[in-house]
Amino acid sequence: MVKILVIDDDKIIRDILRSQFEGRAYRVLEAADGDSGVNTARTEKPNLIVLDMSLPGMTGWDVLPVLRSHPDTKAIPVIALTSHDSPVDRDQAHAAGCDRYVTKPIEAERLFKAVDALIG
Repeated sequence: MVKILVIDDDKIIRDILRSQFEGRAYRVLEAADGDSGVNTARTEKPNLIVLDMSLPGMTGWDVLPVLRSHPDTKAIPVIALTSHDSPVDRDQAHAAGCDRYVTKPIEAERLFKAVDALIG
């Protein structure tokens, strides 16, 4: 079964994503902050990570280099999830190691297009 890790401090967003992903028979793992997200990624080795870039404390921007530098997590595709939607934000996210970029509010069609592109 495909595992997707959602790292987002907003429980409502995590609940929405859980519902959408479970509706497609994905197993959903959750983390409410960057530190627990990194730990969960290392122990569970999900097939995909959906990462809020504006986490308090260890932000998504801080999480990415940690994930990309660890042998257990460096190849896991990451979708940046953010409310920032400028070309500069998109370029920075891709340069930092995100594979796709999805903006909030979440549109299921755009999200699943990104998911399908990364894990089929």
